[in-house]
Amino acid sequence: MKQRALKYIPPGLGLIVLAGVIIGLRGALKRISLGDVLAAVGATPRVEFIHALLLLAASLCLMAGYDLPGILFARRRESVPRIGALHIALTSFCAYALSHVLGAPALSAAAIRLRLYAQWRVPAAGIARIVAISGSMFTFGLLTLLGTLLLFYPVAMPLFGHAVPAWALRAVGAALVFAMALYVASVGGRPSVVIFRRRLALPGPRLALLQVLYGCADISTACAILYVVLPDTPGLSYAHVLGIYLAAFAAGIFSGLPAGVGVFDSVLLLGLSVYLPPATALGAILLFRVLYFLAPACAAALCYAGNELWTNTRKRRS
Repeated sequence: MKQRALKYIPPGLGLIVLAGVIIGLRGALKRISLGDVLAAVGATPRVEFIHALLLLAASLCLMAGYDLPGILFARRRESVPRIGALHIALTSFCAYALSHVLGAPALSAAAIRLRLYAQWRVPAAGIARIVAISGSMFTFGLLTLLGTLLLFYPVAMPLFGHAVPAWALRAVGAALVFAMALYVASVGGRPSVVIFRRRLALPGPRLALLQVLYGCADISTACAILYVVLPDTPGLSYAHVLGIYLAAFAAGIFSGLPAGVGVFDSVLLLGLSVYLPPATALGAILLFRVLYFLAPACAAALCYAGNELWTNTRKRRS
């Protein structure tokens, strides 16, 4: 009975995730009308729109390779079978893009990875290592970029940049950068560490540095898409947009809502309204949401559903 139950858990989890994706996409698409999207596209100069598409292509490549550090870590510690590049790209892309739609990104991305990697016979310990590395990359990138921004450009932080003394913000930034550097340095020289009587494997300094740098590259590229679709405005530099973006994304994640709907947009609008008319800022935010959240999520939903259909059809035939 136990073996039968374990056999049906991954397919059942796949159906639950697929149902959640359909519900999440339906709710997200309800809030956005085609007329508003076309108006936002029309208000964006053609050159900037092409730049945004090129940056989106780079961001999609980063999404598809998001699990590579986790795969390297799992292969180092576990007997993980060879997984094709397309399978890794499919899992990385689906977990990254669909987690924004499903909400609670850490849990939903872990569920998608569990479903797909179990399908390709990756052992449970190996999946856990992939989830641990991949799930922490965004957080490490967010903390590193936030610390760097506070340390070298504290005035770029929305709400706090002019209300809090610069030295206090720089102190917080230095603490965050030091914490990330300490993490990279501390994982070297020992293969594992014991926490709460459980032994946890460590990735090593090179893999830890790759985690941090990959997370920074992912967030910086996404923010660049937003910066490109915004109109040229005096005083609004990439550093300012990055500060607003980091604050908005952190608020959206902590809210637990799918894609941070409402919270993410409100913080972005609040920060950008200092430099732009609210209507102009809202149009750019809408275009960014469609490009970075909805378009990849729709593509990932089709890929995930196609994989589920192919897997179930092949099982029935065999």
